[in-house]
Amino acid sequence: MKGLFARTRRERNGGVDGLNLFFGALLGANLGTFDEVKLSHYILIIAILAVTVVALRMVSAADRRGPVLAMLGTYLAMLFAFAALPHLHPDGLRPGDIHKLVATMAVWVLLSLVLELTPASDERPPPDVRGEDEAGETP
Repeated sequence: MKGLFARTRRERNGGVDGLNLFFGALLGANLGTFDEVKLSHYILIIAILAVTVVALRMVSAADRRGPVLAMLGTYLAMLFAFAALPHLHPDGLRPGDIHKLVATMAVWVLLSLVLELTPASDERPPPDVRGEDEAGETP
């Protein structure tokens, strides 16, 4: 069973790249609904989102993950405060749009952390469960 979840670092990096591509596009689509938001509020929102995404990517590159995870947690808390506290809602932004934005970021962070924090190695994973040998042949 362990062999089903074994990944190389290159496979993990490919998963992270695909996840970032998908959620980057989804985040852009969410931001496209902010037609009535004042420019100052829009700049604040994209600044918080940009730093959150940068912190998320730094998790994989950091030698010391603790400070980076703390920074990521801080920016996620700011996003959740945006959603939970009505007096922080930017003028012109519908509550549903805020909730979609926060949900997008929460799922992105969760899936990214799962990919980043699960083990990966430079070694080739063991043969699959069908019993193939290293050459891909069944004995």
